[in-house]
Amino acid sequence: MAMTEVEKSIQEELSFPILLAERVIKFAKEAESFKPENNDLATQVAQTSQQLRVVARLTTASAVIYDRPIRRVTADITKSLDRVLALSRKCRHKKTNVLRHVLSIITTNDFKKVSNLLDSSLADVRWLLSIFNPDSENGTINLSLPPIASNDPILAWVWSNIAAVQMGRSEAAQDLALAGDNDRTKKVIVEENGIPPLLKLLKENVNSNAQNAAANALYNLADDQERVEAIANALGVQIIAKALSVAQIIVLGCIEDLCYWVVWICY
Repeated sequence: MAMTEVEKSIQEELSFPILLAERVIKFAKEAESFKPENNDLATQVAQTSQQLRVVARLTTASAVIYDRPIRRVTADITKSLDRVLALSRKCRHKKTNVLRHVLSIITTNDFKKVSNLLDSSLADVRWLLSIFNPDSENGTINLSLPPIASNDPILAWVWSNIAAVQMGRSEAAQDLALAGDNDRTKKVIVEENGIPPLLKLLKENVNSNAQNAAANALYNLADDQERVEAIANALGVQIIAKALSVAQIIVLGCIEDLCYWVVWICY
């Protein structure tokens, strides 16, 4: 029987591109050809690495952090750094023979392509930092579109709101509740691990507005067998039942509806 691969910690995920960036910078600075272009790439890589270190410190300082966008951005950056490394390695040796020259033909267009990739990577990391900053945009949730989600804006919207819910912000749960009848959005919320933060908000927040928002968001997700199973697998039945027993009158009806819906579909 094949063993299930253990997911790396978020710190491990971040450490790899940071170390890879150091190697890329070393190769770029040792380039024998296209030196100005390689120096520019080294600068871009250094900027990206610096921002990744800020993200790493953020994850270390926080007991619980929503890591889905971090993992996706980190994987994408690693791919970009691999391409930069491959290009810089070709520039380390002078063309001493015809065969090597043929096998390693480089054009300025190659540098433009990887430079654009690095620009996108840097923008992605800066976007990450913005969604984990509770004071960003004067307290509003950052709903800007990072390059990594340019072909799927819903993904960025879901990531931003789930990250805000994880930080206890009820307005983000209210936004997720607006998914309503949009099955595509609800599917993404579940796939991107949005259920545990909503349950956490329902369980730990004594604010009635926050509980009401979390219950509404979960209620809207609980109209499908697979999504209800995802709620149950996250210990949702126990958490909802507990919330029902201690809920204030103002949110009691909403949690009762959620509890009935989940239990009815589950059992």
